[in-house]
Amino acid sequence: MTANELKKLVTQVRRTDTALRHLACQLRLNDADKSALLKAASVLSSSSRFVASQATQSKRMEDARERAVTKATQQAKQLMESWPVTTILDKVALCIGNLMESNLRRDLESDPADLEWSLSYWVEQALSEIPASAAWKAVRDDRPVSELMAQARERLEKVRDQPVTIALAERWRSQMEKGVQNA
Repeated sequence: MTANELKKLVTQVRRTDTALRHLACQLRLNDADKSALLKAASVLSSSSRFVASQATQSKRMEDARERAVTKATQQAKQLMESWPVTTILDKVALCIGNLMESNLRRDLESDPADLEWSLSYWVEQALSEIPASAAWKAVRDDRPVSELMAQARERLEKVRDQPVTIALAERWRSQMEKGVQNA
């Protein structure tokens, strides 16, 4: 359970505890029934303290995980700064490596007015998603983000050398040149 779910549970337990104590005082019950209600309220009270401490601990762990992801994302972005993203082939390879090939193909087929803007948009998306994804995996799997970014870079280099990537980059280049000539 998350920290927020645990906090909600604590609130429910405390309300139930209060309701049982209120019933024990307000209703005309025999001593055995009153004692049973107060005993149940006491059990709930001690349980709420335990769940509250679990909620606090869970919140600390969630905060630590979030800080670790933020730090890993910054590290991944720094590592990614050295990646080549200058040519159309580089940009198309980056997008394909980030599973955006269908977006690139759709944009080519729909013939948008500004292909250069469109490609830049998808590149920016990839540049923000790849470090975030690597950081999340690094924290989840307790692995160094540098290792995951190195794997991503190797994968990108393989994608860049594939004939499909080269052909798609060539289509983008020719369509962009047509757009410049028609303008």
